[in-house]
Amino acid sequence: MKVVMRFLSELRRRKVIQTLIPFLGVIWLLLQIIAVVTPLLNLSPFVATSLTIFLFACFPVVFYLAWYFDITPQGIKVTAVDYSETPKPLGLKWWLGLSVVIVGSLMLGLHYFDSARTDFAKRSEGLVNSVKASSIAVLPFRDQSPDNDQQYLAAGVTEELTGLLGQVAGLQVASASAGFGLARQNLLPLDIARRLQVDTLLTGSVHTSGNRLRLRVELINAADGMTLWSESFSRELTDIFAIETEIARAIANLLQQRYIEAGSLTNLNNTADTDAYLMYLRGREQYRLQTTESIKEARRLFEQALALDPEYAMAYVALADTIILLAEGSASFGVLKADIAATLAEQHLAKALVRAPELAEAHAVRGFLLFYLQDNYDASLSALNKALNLNPSLASAHLWRFVALEQLGRSQDAWQALQQAHKLDPIAITHQYNLAFKLAERGDIDNAEQQYRQLIADFPDSPMGYAGLADLLTQIGELAASLDYWQQAYRLSPDNSNYQHNAIGLLLELGLVETAEQATDDPFWQATILLRRQQYEELFKLMAFQLAANPDDPWVAFEAGWYQLLVGDKAQGIELLLQAHQYFAAADLLSLPMCSPALEIAWAYQQRQQAEAATKLLQQCKDSLPPAGPNGYQDIYRRYLNARLAALQNKPELALTELSAAVNQGWRQWWTQHDPILAPITDSTEAKVLFSTIERDLKQQQAKAKAQLQTQSSN
Repeated sequence: MKVVMRFLSELRRRKVIQTLIPFLGVIWLLLQIIAVVTPLLNLSPFVATSLTIFLFACFPVVFYLAWYFDITPQGIKVTAVDYSETPKPLGLKWWLGLSVVIVGSLMLGLHYFDSARTDFAKRSEGLVNSVKASSIAVLPFRDQSPDNDQQYLAAGVTEELTGLLGQVAGLQVASASAGFGLARQNLLPLDIARRLQVDTLLTGSVHTSGNRLRLRVELINAADGMTLWSESFSRELTDIFAIETEIARAIANLLQQRYIEAGSLTNLNNTADTDAYLMYLRGREQYRLQTTESIKEARRLFEQALALDPEYAMAYVALADTIILLAEGSASFGVLKADIAATLAEQHLAKALVRAPELAEAHAVRGFLLFYLQDNYDASLSALNKALNLNPSLASAHLWRFVALEQLGRSQDAWQALQQAHKLDPIAITHQYNLAFKLAERGDIDNAEQQYRQLIADFPDSPMGYAGLADLLTQIGELAASLDYWQQAYRLSPDNSNYQHNAIGLLLELGLVETAEQATDDPFWQATILLRRQQYEELFKLMAFQLAANPDDPWVAFEAGWYQLLVGDKAQGIELLLQAHQYFAAADLLSLPMCSPALEIAWAYQQRQQAEAATKLLQQCKDSLPPAGPNGYQDIYRRYLNARLAALQNKPELALTELSAAVNQGWRQWWTQHDPILAPITDSTEAKVLFSTIERDLKQQQAKAKAQLQTQSSN
């Protein structure tokens, strides 16, 4: 209180108020004059606003000068600090203070001037902010053409607007594919907004008649469903790029405080040939179907678009993308040799980047090419980062960046990239599957299971959700349920031998040998079937034949040796493992998640008292293991691996701890009690309890599986 009173007293002594009151009076008078003169001279209202801001920005400067100077009949004099002293000349501190006040006033004035200019520009275009939003989704535009044959054009407009809005800094834009996916589920717009977690929605319709195009757009508030803005555009079809840019700029100005001027937002997917653009859109329509036939057709259409306009940069990008997908090794699309596909794609991308070096999609697809077909993860990451600098809302680039970062061992950065990809497109199968897989890896089993089930709900005809959930249920010991989901995945994709392989493996794990035999006649399973039937003599005869037929195959020798260790002659098993070692390639020794066959061979060396060779293999295994996740995740395979490593290093207490953790998490392999590596702890009371738990739970899971199979057969 004393400080305030002292300050007010000083204001009176320095006569600051006497100076400020006339200054405010002058401001008031000028504002009155401006209000009268502006309409008479037909001046812009912004002139009055600018002058008002300038006058009030001067207020701090006048206050500062009034503090140090007095206006007297004898002129302007420096205010004395103390009446007992003669006023001293103002020094460096005063000039510095004045400079700070002037600069501060200038910055404050510029801030309000820019805000007023932005508001004036928006009002002049009818774009007054009614809601401030940081995220938006563009829903699929409706085709309202007379023949209803312009769906590809409507979908193209949806993608183009998504791409344009993605260039706007500070605005998060959901992937167009997410909108397509949810629209197919016949969800209401507000339900789509909640699923995509966006503040606003942009929807509209396309109508063509001859060369005339009519676009109607509507911006919706996701909170209450109210329309914030709507507009219709009727132009020639050749003006479609200008219309799309105009719409995107209007949306950005409606949702953000700053003002994007006309011409500052560029549609890089531009061509002077309308027919080339329409051909490109037809190609995109085929591309979205994601079948081998549709991807091949998309390639043909993109090539036709380029024949019509050889300067069409985006068509080069799309063509490169389809060629990469058609490379051998791609998910079900492989029809081209990988090296040929890489060369062709690189040539097309080079042409695109020469014509449009700032095209985000070109850099993104280049990043995809570099890691997918060329294993150059560092260069891939650089290209993807460039793409995201140009368009931070490019969901595919975030996903590909996740893959590149995973390969570079940057697991935490990869996790963040995957989360962002999923945030932008929570519907995409690859995003949902990878997110669930990584959640399980990080130990978040409940959320992983929920994500897999969401994937099944969104795409009931895709095997991916069923396969992911089956794998997760195996890891937590729910083998009967896992078997059911593997079988569902196989029914949806009967050409995928991996799904059948996992289902048969579970049948044998559960001891349902007859059912497994009925499901396959593949010789691959013959040895395992004999093992589970306990027909050991026939098993070893079979393995002897396999060894004679494949004397240099390390996997045959390893398999034969492993069966001997489990149920036969351990000395012969050791010999076979050491025999296999000399033929194994270094990379094949360390197969994850069990670091096998390195651990089994290391154990064999220990039995032969060859400690140095055993230690070398164990160290290679440790060095090959990925680090534990940020939450210290330990899945059942890693837990069991840790138990085996501890046993090999003569750490029985640690081996028991890790084995207990593995069993508690869901480890249910029937052969665990026969594992020779765990021999140091097998006879302990704790281990016997764990083995009993495995055996009891396997019987329970077997009963559940039998009931499931019976229900299936009756249906």
